[in-house]
Amino acid sequence: VEVVVNRPTHRRPPPGAEPLRGDRSRLATYTYRLPPRLREAAAVGHLVQVPFGRSAALGVIIARRDAPPADLPPEVEIRDVAELLDPRPVVTPAQIALARWIADEYLAPLYQALRLMLPPGLEERTFVIVAQAGDAPPPADLSPAERAALELLRRRGGRLRLSALLTQIGGEEPEAVVHALAERGLVDARHALVPPRPAPPRIQFVRLLADEAALEAALPRLGRPSKQADALLILARRADAPLTLAELRALADCSEAPIRALAERGWVQIGEKQTLAVALPGAAEADLSRAPKQAAALAFLRQKGGVLPVDELKAGAGVSPAVIAALERKGLLRRVRQEPVVLLTLPPEQVLDRVIELRGAEKHRAVLEALRGSTGRVWVGGLYAQTGADLTTLRQLAARGLISLHADEYERPHPQTAEAGPPLTPDQERLLRSGALDRPGVVLLHGVTGSGKTEIYLRLLAKTLDAGRRAIVLVPEISLTAQTVRRFEARFPGRVVLLHSQLSLGQRYAAWERVRSGEADIIIGPRSALFAPVSRLGLIVLDEAHDGSYKQAEPIPLPAYHARDAALALGRLTGATVLLGSATPDLVDYYRATQGQYRLLELPSRVTSPTSQFPNPQFPNSQSTNLPHVRLVDLRQELRAGNRSILSRALQTALRRTLDAGEQAILFLNRRGAATFVLCRDCGYVALCPRCDTPLTLHRHLSAERLVCHHCNHREPVPDRCPACGGRRIRFFGLGTERVEATLREMYPKARLLRWDRDTASGPAHERFLQRFIDHRADVLIGTQMIAKGLDLPLVTLVGVISADTALYLPDFRAAERTFQLLTQVAGRAGRSRRGGQVIVQTYNPAHYAIQAAARHDYRSFFEQELAYRQQLGYPPFRRLVALRYSHPDARHCRFEAERLGRWLAAEIRRLDLPADLIGPAPCFFSRLAGRWRWQIVVRAADPLPLLRDVALPRGWRVDVDPVSLL
Repeated sequence: VEVVVNRPTHRRPPPGAEPLRGDRSRLATYTYRLPPRLREAAAVGHLVQVPFGRSAALGVIIARRDAPPADLPPEVEIRDVAELLDPRPVVTPAQIALARWIADEYLAPLYQALRLMLPPGLEERTFVIVAQAGDAPPPADLSPAERAALELLRRRGGRLRLSALLTQIGGEEPEAVVHALAERGLVDARHALVPPRPAPPRIQFVRLLADEAALEAALPRLGRPSKQADALLILARRADAPLTLAELRALADCSEAPIRALAERGWVQIGEKQTLAVALPGAAEADLSRAPKQAAALAFLRQKGGVLPVDELKAGAGVSPAVIAALERKGLLRRVRQEPVVLLTLPPEQVLDRVIELRGAEKHRAVLEALRGSTGRVWVGGLYAQTGADLTTLRQLAARGLISLHADEYERPHPQTAEAGPPLTPDQERLLRSGALDRPGVVLLHGVTGSGKTEIYLRLLAKTLDAGRRAIVLVPEISLTAQTVRRFEARFPGRVVLLHSQLSLGQRYAAWERVRSGEADIIIGPRSALFAPVSRLGLIVLDEAHDGSYKQAEPIPLPAYHARDAALALGRLTGATVLLGSATPDLVDYYRATQGQYRLLELPSRVTSPTSQFPNPQFPNSQSTNLPHVRLVDLRQELRAGNRSILSRALQTALRRTLDAGEQAILFLNRRGAATFVLCRDCGYVALCPRCDTPLTLHRHLSAERLVCHHCNHREPVPDRCPACGGRRIRFFGLGTERVEATLREMYPKARLLRWDRDTASGPAHERFLQRFIDHRADVLIGTQMIAKGLDLPLVTLVGVISADTALYLPDFRAAERTFQLLTQVAGRAGRSRRGGQVIVQTYNPAHYAIQAAARHDYRSFFEQELAYRQQLGYPPFRRLVALRYSHPDARHCRFEAERLGRWLAAEIRRLDLPADLIGPAPCFFSRLAGRWRWQIVVRAADPLPLLRDVALPRGWRVDVDPVSLL
């Protein structure tokens, strides 16, 4: 048998060495002999354990032979396959062929390509299983330990994992006990693949426990310790009896610094330390006729109430210190040293707010305020989105007994009966009757947003299943799977399985097993779902086929495949139809369709959502076939008009009307956080990630305000002084979804807001966020690009794009295409019912052709203009690219290696006389990530693979064929 071993086997020259030409080690397979006991059972696709060097390795049989390969040297020893780990094949022949194609097309090791198809969590689930051999009674001469081991096996069903058995046997040499039993044929020890136990996801809920009195008492003490807050509370409670600085320090158990800090904020006033002159009893009757100055001083003191600071007494009476001393010696006056008094200057109603601010307990209070009035449990995901709190906040409140926090198992309900589909539109009927979808090949379905592409998928799936074949449906984002799965399950109950990385290992394995056993006919998921072991494959659908997330890229492990191209290869191998659906097709796909490589189908009109209710009076002329009106707002004109808000006047007005009408709005900004960089206005210092050299982003949704790197997740506190010059003029610039949310809370305090981005949603939370908005438990959805894809939200009549320019001028040849796609897709969320809709796009460059085309919903004009630009510069689809990237902790070494390989590649292009050229070597746009400097070389040619196919690059280089980004 020919086996691919699940272990690195390809050779890589050491760093600094020349590349190896003529190397095929990345495609290496190994020949093993099947022992007689396995010859009937083992077949292509089986998972086996084989000896490899001095250890053992997992492998997959990819071919059976009657004789060793002819090129195998006769002196090479052919070793036996050790074990068959699963009684059924784990990969299909088509998957093996697909792995070979991926390895060849993406210049990846074959074992890495085949690893994509293996069962979830394979390495973690391979164990040695000890099984009882036969049913005969145990011999009488067994030792007590051996007899106990056999009894343990019997009680546990005759099989037990070796590690568990050794632990329970105990003693000094448990391995010797098992070995002795195996020698006598009483137990059998074999490697086996043990399936993990699937468990339903757990959803956390919170419930308010405290009453109003307990909440009021607890609020001032929530959050982190703060001596300033302690002092402020003491002053507020003792407002009727002023405290000296010393008394306040003692009561707050603090130094003078926290109280001085409160004074700098203007919240308290600290009096000066002073000496008072106090008139004593008998001063009124004293005879001072022979000392007129003393008499005048005493009279002035008594006139002012008998107590006065000595300095004021001297100035007011016009006397010298000697006069004061003389009065003191006569017993008529006493000097008293007074400690400074601390007075509260804050209005009493603001004290609690400032205390909560000092303790960083804003999110704690927000949670308690949100829970006030609730009688039952509340889902934590919605609470996170509403308050900006996180699990740490909730745990702190639970520790104080104010709330309870618990998790319940959650199983998504599955429909039991099939739902009938809606009547087809004339466009849909035309496509389905054309026959273009009924034969193998590649079909590009270009339909505007809301045109009913999903219904085409569903009708085609029904035909596929009726023909006894199965299907894979790919979606670009896990956040889209919930709504997609609900639609497909409603039409095909019990026949759909969901596969994605947010499932637990047990859930993924259970889903994978359902696919392998043929229990599920439709597999839905992101790009990895393409590699499920589907037999009789008849249809592959890529929804939102233009999306860049279909490309596997850094820092995800290789191979850097594109799911679209891998789906096309799998379709050729299985004879399946591949359907690429998109409102904004990838320019390469659309070009191939215009050249006849794909069959091109169009859906030019919208379909009214079946959940629509009444027309929207704002848009009386709206028809079911109309795309939403798009209005471009020039932000430069907004600034000239004096509007410095992040929302233009037009968007503010439209948002107010939408909220007043009881409808929903989406605000889109493809940036997370509250501010995109932090700047010192005194010296120009910008807070950078120490590992990536990119600006840190301000986030306020965390348990404390933090600066966060969006590349390596480095976090650090927000500085109150500039680390470079010590200045205090630290300012925050730029904006993200957090700042949009905060602005809307100020402008529309009664609006129910929901922020949906990577900071607020993960795992099962995506489905609940979507359902919360669908159920109209939120009025405005604020989010990043995940809200722009494939969501059908009939109540949304307004979409606002906060900034259309965030990615437009990045140094990447796809920047304009990405901008056009994002704007068109997010605009498509509006007006999907008879209510109609409008889109307001804010931009500093309204004349850019990508923005103009998106505003007109005009894909064809964008395609023609962008295609001319690509042809002029020699970019895809006219030429292919391969990005070679090198990273190293040392900047000089990184540059040296990049330039060395650049010279070698240039020489090879000349030697082989290839029609290719190089872009670079040059630093990547993100020149340093996670502490490593990055340089890249881009090979550009009609077919760059002949230059690189048999080349082994030195360690440290990564190969990205057909990159979707050159940043």
